[in-house]
Amino acid sequence: MGGFGLSLRYRPIPAFAFDAGVDIIGGTDFNGFERVEMPVSLNGILYVNPRSRAQFYFTGGVHWSSATVSSDMPDPRLGPSPDGEGFSTEYKYFGGQGGIGLEFRVSRRFALNVDALAFIRKRTDNNVEQAEFVDPNTGNTTNTSAGGLFRGGLTFWW
Repeated sequence: MGGFGLSLRYRPIPAFAFDAGVDIIGGTDFNGFERVEMPVSLNGILYVNPRSRAQFYFTGGVHWSSATVSSDMPDPRLGPSPDGEGFSTEYKYFGGQGGIGLEFRVSRRFALNVDALAFIRKRTDNNVEQAEFVDPNTGNTTNTSAGGLFRGGLTFWW
């Protein structure tokens, strides 16, 4: 899956910043369904070396997410699509994430950044009795998921 996002950072002191963001991610998910997901996140960023041109940081926070999944094939986890073509459902999640990153200051007002995040989340929608993930070998089910993200971005400081 891939996507893009936008976040706003507020850095009240050199060693710490707040980051609020929204992303749109799409593609084929773990279950083989087409997925479009929109997470909204709030993170804290702790800069290890805030006065350097290349600034290493730790980040962590919470996120809320909404996903729409669809398929042309019937599946017990999906209902008929509202448009009558295929099958779909919507999921809602709440979770947390943490990771590391590197911000490279190109100029006083512009920086490039990369980071790696790990996340874990649990479904919070009204249909949690129908598990999202089913292990075909054991029959075990869960509504908790985890994963990783690699992100790259541009930061404009004003």
